[in-house]
Amino acid sequence: MKRVGALLFVLGLLVLSIPSAFAVQPDEVMSNPAQEARARELSRELRCMVCQNQSIDD
Repeated sequence: MKRVGALLFVLGLLVLSIPSAFAVQPDEVMSNPAQEARARELSRELRCMVCQNQSIDD
């Protein structure tokens, strides 16, 4: 059980250390146009708490 916990801890550190690997690229488009429009609207509305309140889209 300790090994599983240690493995999850290490995997968590890896995910936190390379967040840009999971970022959506600007040229990526969803296959469903309604979902794409919703995702674009959300990215314009969501604000970054670290980057001086810039939108996620910026």
